[in-house]
Amino acid sequence: MTNKWISFIKFALVGVVNTLIDFVVYALLTTIGVNYILAQWISYSAGILNSYVMNRKWTFERKEKSSKREVISFVIVNLITLSLTSFLLTVLYNKWGIALLISKLLITIVSVGINFIGTKLFVFTTKKERGIHI
Repeated sequence: MTNKWISFIKFALVGVVNTLIDFVVYALLTTIGVNYILAQWISYSAGILNSYVMNRKWTFERKEKSSKREVISFVIVNLITLSLTSFLLTVLYNKWGIALLISKLLITIVSVGINFIGTKLFVFTTKKERGIHI
């Protein structure tokens, strides 16, 4: 098995853990009456914090100190994903009348795809992978 496949499998496993954290926090917050969009932002943030730590250390095995570029790229990718998923959650729940947790499940699938592509292309890359040669 090549390193790319191992990284992909690790990324997918981290994604499962992130999704579980996101979903559990979201369900708990909405159960106690927190607004569903605020709950989305809080639960998603809990998942992405875990994502950054696990993907950096385990998936991409970064040994060096975090760089500003890496952290900023990570935040940008996740803000884009969060904005899109908040919009989609509103459409599914408010406009189309799909149950809240079903809506959350559907947008979670979308967010995994967006996040994988963004992280793979913009966050945990080396200068060589970005085409920067020193």
